[in-house]
Amino acid sequence: MKYLHTRLLALCLCITLFFSSCGIYTAESSQQDFISSAENPETIQEAPLSTGTPLSSSQMNIISSHNGIIASGMVGNKNGCYEVLYRPVGDGNILYTDYASKSRIYLSSRITGEHNNESDSSWLKSTVGGCYFSLTYEYLILFKLNTPAFADSETDMQRGYIAKYDLDGSNRQILTWLAPNETIADGCIASDSENLYYLNYFVQEDGNSSPLSLIQLNITSGEKNEICQLSQNARHFIVGTYQDKIVIKNILNPITITEDLSSEDIVNAFKQQVHELVLFSTDGQQQSLCQWHQGTRSEMYLDNKMFFWDKEQPGLYQYDLGSGSTVCLYSGAIISENGDTYTNLTLSSDAFDNHILLTAIPDSTDVGKATRFAFDLEKNTFQTLTLSRNEYNVNILQEGFDYFLVQAGVKEYSVPDLAPDGQEITTNMLLPDVSLMIKSDYWNNIPNYIAINDDVL
Repeated sequence: MKYLHTRLLALCLCITLFFSSCGIYTAESSQQDFISSAENPETIQEAPLSTGTPLSSSQMNIISSHNGIIASGMVGNKNGCYEVLYRPVGDGNILYTDYASKSRIYLSSRITGEHNNESDSSWLKSTVGGCYFSLTYEYLILFKLNTPAFADSETDMQRGYIAKYDLDGSNRQILTWLAPNETIADGCIASDSENLYYLNYFVQEDGNSSPLSLIQLNITSGEKNEICQLSQNARHFIVGTYQDKIVIKNILNPITITEDLSSEDIVNAFKQQVHELVLFSTDGQQQSLCQWHQGTRSEMYLDNKMFFWDKEQPGLYQYDLGSGSTVCLYSGAIISENGDTYTNLTLSSDAFDNHILLTAIPDSTDVGKATRFAFDLEKNTFQTLTLSRNEYNVNILQEGFDYFLVQAGVKEYSVPDLAPDGQEITTNMLLPDVSLMIKSDYWNNIPNYIAINDDVL
């Protein structure tokens, strides 16, 4: 079983099979009956959301990166953003970048003094296993994950937990400790302002995993409830929300993977996967929305909609999670100013300033020449993104009221630290090289970078 797992993992890393599309669905076709069987892919249709069930007043939102919790090493709101400074000895600090003062500081009430012990609210005793964030309107939520394969140990340095902080870093409260063999599954974190929602599973002694469960964790009391278990015959990811419901993507494999399959057979099995969107209520009720075939769509989720680039019939489309209708926003290939043609685009999971970000490789043989685009959802137009700095593309990390926080590579810092024996030392750390940019400057490729004061580090 472990041999098969290794083969599957290697193939997954080699094949970009994750978010893809299948056919164009019109508003008329979306009204047909939903066909849930993946054994008849030619008849896969989309179904509108039933309006017969009353909706609660609790609006559900994604509060992590749309790339998933493992991509949420930095999270922010309109005022600033949070990140973790990892130290070599296994501890760390929460850092905060304030857009108004243009400063990067420790998330602490102490401006000076030591920041590497329990007297400082930004200090993390352990970052072993990884620390990731989500953010509600009231709280910063820290997911400290377990160290892989430490099921026999429950030391504080290794054991995972979920904690909440006030936005200024005060009033830290551990909501729940993770069991030694418990893992937070990749995918997004959702919240209705009172609870967190995420997927988890447990690694058994024989190396196999339990079914994924949809978990509800109360932000005030820390009460933890299992809403339901998900099928082991598919992979599952929280990808978005619709009103008071959670959107989970299931990746279904119509071919059973066994140890006697060749590598080619396994690759073909992955190509036959079917992606399915399902709405989950907080009481565990489920409703299938739509399906598409592996390798034909790249999608992202925003404002109760799924936006996707169709790779078989090139174009950018908007699928309404409520009505089941699909609207074409842009049809055909993209042609750049230098004449390159693009029909194979990949959408970024996070949108900024009402723009969808896309990466494309031209249809010519120059496969190494990727181009970045932004699609303006107000104007329904594409524009090419060309900003680079220090030989790195300039990418948006977070969005404020007036600024983007952007990154171009990494920067080395000399940070005061403590050795394991308690001796004071200085450690060289690599952190994202970040600046602020006025939003219009970024969209117009104007390289006006606003420096951030990070002397406190």
